Amino acid sequence: MGADASEIVAKPFVPVDDLKTTPGHLIRRLQQIAVAMFIEDFDGAGVTNVQFAALVEIARNPGLDQSALVNAIAIDRSTIGAILKWLEERDYIKRITPRDNLRVKQLYIRPKGDALLRSTPDMIRRSMDRLLAPLSASDRETFVRLLKHLVEANNEFSRAPVRVAAARKIRS
Repeated sequence: MGADASEIVAKPFVPVDDLKTTPGHLIRRLQQIAVAMFIEDFDGAGVTNVQFAALVEIARNPGLDQSALVNAIAIDRSTIGAILKWLEERDYIKRITPRDNLRVKQLYIRPKGDALLRSTPDMIRRSMDRLLAPLSASDRETFVRLLKHLVEANNEFSRAPVRVAAARKIRS
């Protein structure tokens, strides 16, 4: 069944001349490309870029609690539980409840998680180099500096903003 002619706009309004020149569209596309490269370069490591970010932050801050991890890596609270469950089921991390605060779980890297992290520096370098390969060394520095500036300046607009001050360890 075809559409009735009365349901079709003959000459619809187009709000932009070329979608491929808008920053939001380009950033979304670059993020898709970066994730695809990460997956390809981390083939065999068995982790996603978000799982990897969680592992790195836990390794940097042993004893970090789940809330602080959410704030540190800018991820939705609804997503972090599944990520941590996946990492724990594979023995990459350990969640420990401190005796003095049963409401939280402290996060620690297990030997298997440490081994995974130790195996990734070449993968990280390869993935970053591939993504930035079309740029000169000077343009790479400028691009990363400008991206960092845009992310920091617009942090509060995110559904999951980074909260650096909240990234803390709970003492047991």
